[in-house]
Amino acid sequence: MVLKNVNFSQVEGGFESARLFADICDMDDSQSNMNASNVRTIFYKQDQATWTGRLISERAIKNPFEAKFWGDVRGWNSDNERIRTDELRYYFNRKELHTQKPVTIWKDNAVLTGLGLRYNTQDKEAQINQQVIIRIWDTASKTAKADGEIGNVSGLPVAPPLSQLLLPLNNLSTATPSLSTATTSLATDSASELASGSTSEIATFITDPNKELQP
Repeated sequence: MVLKNVNFSQVEGGFESARLFADICDMDDSQSNMNASNVRTIFYKQDQATWTGRLISERAIKNPFEAKFWGDVRGWNSDNERIRTDELRYYFNRKELHTQKPVTIWKDNAVLTGLGLRYNTQDKEAQINQQVIIRIWDTASKTAKADGEIGNVSGLPVAPPLSQLLLPLNNLSTATPSLSTATTSLATDSASELASGSTSEIATFITDPNKELQP
């Protein structure tokens, strides 16, 4: 039979250890074999009052022995650990997650990538089989400076004091009167030359363009 918008619970010893949500689910009458799409799974533990893990995938199948998830499988838990792969199997009797596909794991400030994974959900031990790459970087709290602390950038010159920057402006302001005096004298000389008779020669040249300028 085919059901839409369903959810199922995995009960072990009277405790709900997992709950599965799916948009479409095809199953037999005994509900032992399921084929679901757009799956969201939530995991619980008896010693914790809230969820301990979540897992989402595009497709999933379930039989009495295992549950298989595939199609952009992503999972995370309450310990700030995340995982992403293309296929993931969960074995009920061993409480283990297993895959042979490339996998990426995030843990705090470290990223682990590799091929193949085995992860025990009880003791939280993980094993990556091949092509393991581990990348670790410092957290932002270690690299950032304290509030109010200012440091010089390596390779850049240090700016001079403000008093040295204003010094050329002060010198320019003291030299301004002499400059204005020279400008005034130059204007006075020009006015006296025009008054002495050179004005008529200039006027004659402008009004009579055919007349050549006499030296």
